[in-house]
Order: sequence, then C-alpha cells, then structure tokens
Amino acid sequence: MADVAALAGVSHQTVSRVLNDHPNVRAGTRDQVMEAIRQLGYRRNRAARALATSHSSTIGILTIGSEFFGPQSTVLAIEAAARAQGYFVTVTALDRYDAHSSTEALNHLVDQGVDGVVMVAPFEKVIDALDDAALKIPVVVIAARTTVPESDPAHYVYVDQREGARIATGHLLALGHRKIAHVSGPTGWFDATERQIGWQEKCWKLKLRSSKCLPNHGWHLVVMRRARGWLIRCALGK
Repeated sequence: MADVAALAGVSHQTVSRVLNDHPNVRAGTRDQVMEAIRQLGYRRNRAARALATSHSSTIGILTIGSEFFGPQSTVLAIEAAARAQGYFVTVTALDRYDAHSSTEALNHLVDQGVDGVVMVAPFEKVIDALDDAALKIPVVVIAARTTVPESDPAHYVYVDQREGARIATGHLLALGHRKIAHVSGPTGWFDATERQIGWQEKCWKLKLRSSKCLPNHGWHLVVMRRARGWLIRCALGK
C-alpha cells in the first residue's frame, strides 16, 4: 500500500479510503490511486487484514451433495449475494448426513476463521450437530424446522412448505381430482416432512381416504421411476 501511495502522490490513509470506497475522496484523487494500483498490480493482503480486524470477510456454507437441485441453487444464490457485499464464501459439502460428519464439517469451517455460517442441509441429524456445536459466530439455517428450541441462537429461513403443499393439493381438488398421491421426499428432511403434513391435512379435512403417500428415500432417478410406476398403477386401479 505504501508503494501505491508514493506513486499516486497521496497519503497511506487516502489509499485506504479509496480501497474501502469511502465517499470523502475527490474523483481526481480516486482516479490517481486507481491508476497507481493498476500500474503496480496491487492486491490487498486479505490474510493481513483478517488479522488486523479479526474478520475474514468470508462466509462458510455447509451443504449437502450436489445431486439435490434445490440446495445447490440456494448455494449459488448465497455466493452471488455474498460477493455483491464484498464477502467470499467457502463451501463444505457433506457426503453423509449424520451428526459426526456434520460436526467435523462445522469445525472445519470455524477453524478457517469464517465470520458466519449458512447451513443449506435441511436434515434432522445435521441440525442435531448444530445444536450440540454451540458456535460463537452467527448461523443461518435454511430449513423448514418449525419447532426450534428457545436456546437455539441460529436464525431459520424457509419457505412455508406445509402451506405450499396445501395449496398444491387444493388446486388438484379444484380441478375435480379425488385420488391424490403424494411422493414424499428423503427421510429426515425437514422440508419434505412439512410438505407431507400439508398434503395430509388437506386430504383429511375433506376425508379423502383414497389418497395415498408413497414413502420415498431421495430424489434419485431409480427412486423416481419407482414412484412413477406406482402412480400409474394407482391411476389404472391396480
């Protein structure tokens, strides 16, 4: 930074103000500093900045396998939003959705000095690990966990999956359908559980005993083909 200040003919503090996009810098001075940065190929030492400020400007993301479209789309959106605010992200993906693997992943992110964690892993056992971790940094969980302990410091963000399932079921009912099957999501997935409850509540309210739920264990192609065959047999009355 001292080399940039010398080449631009300004103080060290002025270079810092330009780098931090401070409003009280004249346009001409800002242009001089930016030209000096360009000529010198200067890059900020973020490691040194993290030591000086105790902030890494990095958000840790704990997510699940890439085969799930919804969570991965969410991760991409988080990365874009973080970058727009001047933050980096570091991503850890779970290959097993159990408490031990989740605890190791959380510790890995914390050891990197992230400023906060976003969890895009809506499985019960993963959240159990968070409950036991007692992290000292901000945590946001994207999962439809409707019952949260009062002592839980995490913030939960989610779409109302239960109401969405009610609306979807109601739409089919309005079209005159009375045999409505529900293909449930993976076991232990908060969002899938909420959707199944919403479907059940709507069917029970209208006493639709012929509606059925097909237990599912994921969104893999083989599983979905099995679900499709089951639905066709139901439609044919077999």
